[in-house]
Amino acid sequence: MHLKMSRTNLFNQIQRCQNIVEKRNTNPILANILFETKEQCLKLTATDLQSTFSSQQTADILQKGAFTVEAKKIFDIIRELNPENPVELKTEGSFLEVLSGGVKFKLATKSSDEFPSEPSDETDLSVKVQGSELMRMITSTSFAMSTDETRKYLTGSLFEVSLEHGIRIVTTDGHRMALSELGLEGQTEITECIVPKKAVMEIKRLAEGAEENITLCLGKQQVRVEINNQIFTSKVIDAKYPVYEDVIPKNNQYEAVVDKNQLDQALRRSMVVANDFTHDVKLTFTTTKLTVAAHNTEQEQAEESLAIDYEGLDIEVGFNAKYMRDVLSAIQSSTVRIQLKDSLSPALLLEADHERSRHVLMPMRI
Repeated sequence: MHLKMSRTNLFNQIQRCQNIVEKRNTNPILANILFETKEQCLKLTATDLQSTFSSQQTADILQKGAFTVEAKKIFDIIRELNPENPVELKTEGSFLEVLSGGVKFKLATKSSDEFPSEPSDETDLSVKVQGSELMRMITSTSFAMSTDETRKYLTGSLFEVSLEHGIRIVTTDGHRMALSELGLEGQTEITECIVPKKAVMEIKRLAEGAEENITLCLGKQQVRVEINNQIFTSKVIDAKYPVYEDVIPKNNQYEAVVDKNQLDQALRRSMVVANDFTHDVKLTFTTTKLTVAAHNTEQEQAEESLAIDYEGLDIEVGFNAKYMRDVLSAIQSSTVRIQLKDSLSPALLLEADHERSRHVLMPMRI
């Protein structure tokens, strides 16, 4: 193979692949990126067998070919090259020469025949989604994915397409739940799948800054994303997601409107004296103020009051401050609506002006 191309385009491709390659090197070839020529394009592919990413960029192809090279080494080299100079890639036997300006590197390669084949499309339906909307939905929900590997089905995000709600993303770890949705016009098919955390975060990276619609394909075996000559696929978690609808409070008749940043700062300060493990704080809602308080076994205390817009019964309720701060960081509006029923029922946290994203927090006994 022999080609020349923009250093910036090449680096962007390699950087995407770097997120996918197998870090543990259980199979040496999985630490490599596959380089291959396609017409007047260079195609790069990376896989860890669970997920696969490929992209194509225009290049000046002087000689066709294919090879694989260690991802970390080629990433580190291209990153350090001058962005103003084009990059020349040339294979000689089992080695790759990287040339740019007066810089020259020689790296060992492995045969492309050893590299796993790219997965075929095994999805059931596809929808077009704005990158900014998909980014919003994942940002609003990804924090609530569980880290408990004994409940594998909670370690990912539920992607659900229905006739009633359009597309929904749902996450929960048993202590909190996040849901975000986007209406779809003319949707006639339904499906759902649990997307692993690594795949969710890669989809988020692809959606970030996307100027055109993303094609999101879902199925019982696979999730697939296509945008700008980039294709990302991942296996899904083979499990049934819990019935989450029953967890969403339906009759929380009292609503408080609070400045999001002020509440977040009060929670952060209260956590200084709160229990290091449970992070428990007490929130007292009255018609005149919201009081945030915390204490510990050494009889240390913290307390402060915030102005709120609230009409209803006085309610004292305990929450994990860390969990509540995670929710606040996912809410984009300057104020947050907290809907309550009593001190023992889950609270519903909403954006100031819409309910496309909903967050449920379980109370604590304090």
